[in-house]
Amino acid sequence: MLDVMSTGIYEKEHIIAMSLLSAVAGESIFLLGPPGTAKSLVARRLKLAFSQSNAFEYLMSRFSTPDEIFGPVSISLLKNEDRYERVVDGFMPTATVVFLDEIWKASPSIQNTLLTAINERIFKNGRETISLPLKALIAASNELPAEDEGLEALWDRFLLRMVSNCIQSETVFYKMIRQKPVVDVVMPNDLKITDDLYLAWQQEIENIQIPDSILETITYIRKRLKAEGEKEGNNVMDYYVSDRRWKKCIHLLQTSAFLNGRGSINNTDIPILIHCLWNTTASIPIIIDIVTGSLTQKLHRQMDQIDKAIDQALKQVSQHEPEELRSVEEEFGGLSLFYYHIQNYPLGKCLFFKTDYAHIATYSDMDGILYRDKQKDALIVRAIYTGAPFDYQIKGDNNVKKVKLRKCNGGVIIDGIPYAFKRLNPIGSPGLFNNKILPTASIADTALTTLKCKVISDLQDIKDSFGVENLFLSDDDKKMAKKYLTSCEKRTKELEVKIMNSKELL
Repeated sequence: MLDVMSTGIYEKEHIIAMSLLSAVAGESIFLLGPPGTAKSLVARRLKLAFSQSNAFEYLMSRFSTPDEIFGPVSISLLKNEDRYERVVDGFMPTATVVFLDEIWKASPSIQNTLLTAINERIFKNGRETISLPLKALIAASNELPAEDEGLEALWDRFLLRMVSNCIQSETVFYKMIRQKPVVDVVMPNDLKITDDLYLAWQQEIENIQIPDSILETITYIRKRLKAEGEKEGNNVMDYYVSDRRWKKCIHLLQTSAFLNGRGSINNTDIPILIHCLWNTTASIPIIIDIVTGSLTQKLHRQMDQIDKAIDQALKQVSQHEPEELRSVEEEFGGLSLFYYHIQNYPLGKCLFFKTDYAHIATYSDMDGILYRDKQKDALIVRAIYTGAPFDYQIKGDNNVKKVKLRKCNGGVIIDGIPYAFKRLNPIGSPGLFNNKILPTASIADTALTTLKCKVISDLQDIKDSFGVENLFLSDDDKKMAKKYLTSCEKRTKELEVKIMNSKELL
């Protein structure tokens, strides 16, 4: 169905898909964009989805009257029966799909009537209340509603809010201008949504499961929105989402899950909220960050706990720090009097200057540098402190990387990751570091098990879910999700290195 509806339309496939989603969910959609970006064409194509559908289009202006939208008053009924009723045939009250352009220019009387029509799908015609056949209402404008003009209630009725821009890709633009006029697009009858099917779908959508994990994600988004609105300089209403709107959002996610053939909402439905929660164009980037970041927030919280546990264990061990550290036999010449050899450093052989060790602290970071020494064919770590016997400028900016250093038992923490120094007496044989039993000894193993069996496993499940197509995600939505998943995966690898190095120290 979406393929047919998108025939001959470029870079609007996502908007068409979202308009269909909103229609099946019984919601309305607002398109923000300049003239000539196929906003009205989206409405005409959406009409194809429904059997026996009628469409109504109108371009609003400040001079528009209710008669032009809802039908003229019947003169004969008013004259002969003293009844004030409108002739609604051919107007909005009898339409299945409605497109209202420049909606914010409509008069207050039109807007007030639209409120009830959009939300309750009814129209009061004189003494009678008509149940509207309305499946989808698409509104459009090249601007958002002006503040302090009483348009907030109508703006809130549009659950989905999409930005419709001109074609961005030059290649796609060339295809568009070379394209021959598209003949009338016809939807095969077996693909159309009948009224009976539409009603049956509504009952099935209500049965779509809402997992606890999705509710936890929604809670995270709600808290982030509240915190963003409370920041100095921000308008709290720019990030306000009513309870009614949240209820509708969840129903929209249920509809997405249903149309994608699933029995419950999953993480791939969450990015749809990006198009439901923004109130101003300035807030869109922040909403994207909040919604997409919610996919991995639980994993980051678990990693924070693991990270904290490792740091606390290292701090406890550091209180039992031995009085003397022994250097290692270096490849370049016997027992070194100047350097400790850092174990498992990911960039290769790395040495720490012994005289610097006494100057770095256990409980706070200190500035340092990392550079490559060609003569020793190794990386060198030095601490920066007053009176250090080293000229930090002579190495050149390109060869020097700034790092943060902190002391820990039997080693050093570099940029938050602990590393042990190699010892002449390996662990497991008698020596300075042995015969010391600490309660922290099993923390690294527990942390590693938790990381692999819980965090990394759950992350893989999320990645796998995004490997299955969701009809209502755009390429941009998928790229943003991948960006956050990749960032989370990078952190798991860094944390795994930290845990493995901690085992040497704990």
